[in-house]
Amino acid sequence: MTRIVVTGATGTIGRAVCLELLARGDQPVALSRNPTASAADLPASIEWHAWRDTLATPPPAEALSGATGIVHLLGEPVSQRWTAAAKQRIRDSRVLSTRMLVAALRDLPEHERPAVLVSQSATGYYGPHGDEQLDERDGAGSDFLAGVVSAWEQEALAAQDVCRAAVTRTGVVLSPTGGALAKMLPFFRAGVGGPVAGGHQYVPWVHIDDVVGAILLCLDNDQAQGPLNVTAPRPVDNAELSGALGRVLGRPAVLPVPAFALKLLYGEMSVIVTTGQRVLPSRLEELGYSFRHRDLEPALRDVLATA
Repeated sequence: MTRIVVTGATGTIGRAVCLELLARGDQPVALSRNPTASAADLPASIEWHAWRDTLATPPPAEALSGATGIVHLLGEPVSQRWTAAAKQRIRDSRVLSTRMLVAALRDLPEHERPAVLVSQSATGYYGPHGDEQLDERDGAGSDFLAGVVSAWEQEALAAQDVCRAAVTRTGVVLSPTGGALAKMLPFFRAGVGGPVAGGHQYVPWVHIDDVVGAILLCLDNDQAQGPLNVTAPRPVDNAELSGALGRVLGRPAVLPVPAFALKLLYGEMSVIVTTGQRVLPSRLEELGYSFRHRDLEPALRDVLATA
């Protein structure tokens, strides 16, 4: 049985990854600040280890030793008002935890090191863009999130001297259990949803099934290294997303949400929804990944059938 270490195992992506690893016969090894509380949310067959101070101490060597791979998903939620303290938590939770994890890998004897580190990243790397197509060859943006993601990736890719390392630049995840869609649904179900800030900004959406599939490909395929965009091959703009969600729910989706209203409500964090990127998964497709959900409306129907 292959042991795969997962950090952030109780989050939307982490939970789905653990369940899929179990389904294919692997042994997930979850790291948590509070294993006793976290274990209640996942099957009992998952192996748990405590990693109590993710910012200042490496994870326990016994959790990593002999594992085949690591899926690193830790990170403070971005969808909160960006006070100075919140920005620091958002950055530190990603950058410092990854630094500690890579330090732990280096400290392991060579024969005990995992062969691959798959570290979460985000399409926020590219910063705000218009309708131009972006792939892994494009450079980083200059806003707050782009700076965070760039520093996060640098820490993960520093592991390349001890193992293969891949960073998964994940877009807006469609999931029945959390993420952006869960925040949108109450408004659309009430008939008060619609295009945001004009609706022209692109949304790099991706179904949770394909997020998990991409992570497993990165674990299994020796050619998967460096940055890989984890987004559906057919991105849409915000107006198309609003229209598709309205059709799936059978509710009107025509009430526009002005940018200034979001800025008043969320402050600087509103840039997440008022700007966007038209990101393509070029590397995943080069590696032969077959998307289960290529088109938005069928993907929404699939997600909402289990929501």
